[in-house]
Amino acid sequence: MKRVIVFGSMGVAVDCLRWLLRQPGVEVLGVVCSTEPLSTWRLVQKDENMYDEAAKLGIPILKLEQVCELEADLGVSVRYHELLRARHLERFKLGVVNLHGAPLPEMRGSMCDAAAIIEGREEYGTSIHWMNEKVDEGWLIAVSRFGIRPLDTVYELFQASNQFGLELLKEWLPRILEGHVKGVDQLELAKELHVEPKTYRVQEVRAWKQIPEQATAQQIWNTARAFQFPGHEPAYMQTANGKVYVSIASDNT
Repeated sequence: MKRVIVFGSMGVAVDCLRWLLRQPGVEVLGVVCSTEPLSTWRLVQKDENMYDEAAKLGIPILKLEQVCELEADLGVSVRYHELLRARHLERFKLGVVNLHGAPLPEMRGSMCDAAAIIEGREEYGTSIHWMNEKVDEGWLIAVSRFGIRPLDTVYELFQASNQFGLELLKEWLPRILEGHVKGVDQLELAKELHVEPKTYRVQEVRAWKQIPEQATAQQIWNTARAFQFPGHEPAYMQTANGKVYVSIASDNT
């Protein structure tokens, strides 16, 4: 029996938990998730909450530091909001696998979906990798890539990356649990692909939310798409009288 701990709070983590519970030879020791009230976007979109679902299923809800008292075979981090340290990682015989909502090795860090639109990328994706103490730098297991359509907003990229990411986990976790997956060094892969890995920071990406005075129509359009996310402040133009918000008319406004 393989002992697993799931890290994550959002609906995609709930879906992963349910899938793991259906797998033969897997015991879920507990989940580590947020106990805070749901954020605005999750309330608006009715995103399932791990805390509530784990309680219904009778799965132990753990605090992060409680992991240090347990021994498990594998950790599965599904869009989890905290960085695990060595004291956490060393409790897992096989390691901890992380679902990162962006393509690796080129896009690490936070708000990569917004950055992809701002930068005019034509492709996005989602990745699973082994965790280490650095941000999204562990050995890469698999990547699923998909095109960015001209009308896609950041929320649509977010949804797609979660959907494709869940499928990656379902495809790879059986082999990972058997101990047969090592992964590849991201820096070596970056050299082969001729890409430069970049780590995106929240404050850096949020600064792009302000549309420059001399922005072209395309820049305005892309910035609006990049920050069109339910429950979050949209793109804006700064005037002497305050902010003028710029958003796209859609079902996800």
